[in-house]
Amino acid sequence: MSAEPAGMAPVIPSLRTGRIECTFDNDLRLMTSLGAVVSHAAKRAELSEKTQEDVAHAAVEASREMLVSANGNTSGASKTKIIVEEFSDRLEVTIESSVGARPEAIRKRLEGTPTDRVRCDGREGLVRVTLVKSCGAAKSGSPI
Repeated sequence: MSAEPAGMAPVIPSLRTGRIECTFDNDLRLMTSLGAVVSHAAKRAELSEKTQEDVAHAAVEASREMLVSANGNTSGASKTKIIVEEFSDRLEVTIESSVGARPEAIRKRLEGTPTDRVRCDGREGLVRVTLVKSCGAAKSGSPI
């Protein structure tokens, strides 16, 4: 799905410092591997070790919430798309699936995660959850 969400400006590629995109079968056992991907991106963003672990755990929990809230409605053909984007000032983890979860219920359950912002929306049969963690302060303290 290449269309930008309504009200969001397209990302200028030069502002992005890294991007990882992968697709998983809707299997909770596979979603735990998402933690390694997010942890790697958080390390590249120069977040502290504790923050790397926290953000990775939040991403795994978000994907688990999406699958669990689907009430077992995970057909073998269903997939979950994960996009991890690194920017100079933030790390964004987007989880997109058609498992039938309700975006508002997921957002409420994820409000306590150690991320700075949680966005959830649903349209055209897809649910998209984006976790945002600021990292500008960590980067500004790094040597040039």
